[in-house]
Amino acid sequence: MVETITPVVYGSRAHWAVAFLLHVVGATATAGLFGAALGAVGGLLDAPWGRAGALVLAAAAGIYALGELPRVTATVPQLRRQVPDWWREFFSWPVAAFLYGAGLGVGFFTYLSHGTLVVVALGALASGDAWVGALVVAPFGLTRGLSGARAAGVGTQQQSQDLVDRLAGSPERLRSIANGIALIAIAALASAAALGTTDGWEAFATAALAVAFTWAAVTKAVGFGAWRRTIAAHALPRGVEAAAVIGVPVAEALVPVMAICGWTRASGLWALVLIAVFTAEALRAWRRFGAQVPCGCFGGREPVSPPALLLRNVGLAVIGALVALRPPPEPTFALPGWPSPNEYLPMVLAIAGVAVAGSIAWAAIRWLGRGARS
Repeated sequence: MVETITPVVYGSRAHWAVAFLLHVVGATATAGLFGAALGAVGGLLDAPWGRAGALVLAAAAGIYALGELPRVTATVPQLRRQVPDWWREFFSWPVAAFLYGAGLGVGFFTYLSHGTLVVVALGALASGDAWVGALVVAPFGLTRGLSGARAAGVGTQQQSQDLVDRLAGSPERLRSIANGIALIAIAALASAAALGTTDGWEAFATAALAVAFTWAAVTKAVGFGAWRRTIAAHALPRGVEAAAVIGVPVAEALVPVMAICGWTRASGLWALVLIAVFTAEALRAWRRFGAQVPCGCFGGREPVSPPALLLRNVGLAVIGALVALRPPPEPTFALPGWPSPNEYLPMVLAIAGVAVAGSIAWAAIRWLGRGARS
């Protein structure tokens, strides 16, 4: 990305300075909004989760701190995509610069080398507060946007390429040490916080289930082409395949929706139904394909080992059962009654507005992913 925010691209240092500022603003704004959304969603899921949330945050920080050690790998959720090159050709340069920054602000949609953002995002979610979430995650976008400052001295195309080569060849050790220190500090603070809080495992289980199924649905929507190819690889009957392409991510999205609305038992039971269906299909695919089966469950494009897939499903089923058995909290949203005659027109307009907003959101997701290149 750094090679697209250089003076040589924008023709003059004045244009580059404006583009760089817009780039930083875009990255910071989207990171802050992402953090605010996480905090708000955490609040709807009864966060903070007391000792449970603090211990899980400490454990996640510890795992990713260990992942910074040589020869130790900790999987970082990411879509591994570049922001689309065609934005620069389609939009004016100020808009493109802002969009490039905005595309980097939510790091999970691009490339991540370290797990620090995972822990920071979990902290924002566990805060249960939109303002805290924004303050926690926004620095990630700010730092990522400011990284373009390295291109300030680039005046020719050759210098731009040299900068890219120099950054690609820079030692990873210092970055690993810095991220490891930050993660150890988070683990220590979260562990200390756990000592002075009460249990909250039931609420955390609901949140964990909602996050898992949200990630599953979002990755399918963003990587719709890969998801469609995964479904085709299962060799399902034509009608079942056509229904599964759209039906599976929609069905998965219902789990977090019900959890946020306060219908926790319903979300847990629905998750168990989905897990049972997915497990049955995994067993059928195991018999058909043998050692590796197509999955695509959480954005993965490669076939997975059936025992690993079944073990993961068992873990999700245990969480789903805990949520289904949890005493239901006070519903966040109550089902409305039938409107009175003078409310028919507002009802129709509201339904139409939701339908239009949903269509635009779906089209935007497909549009943003259309030009992405891995």
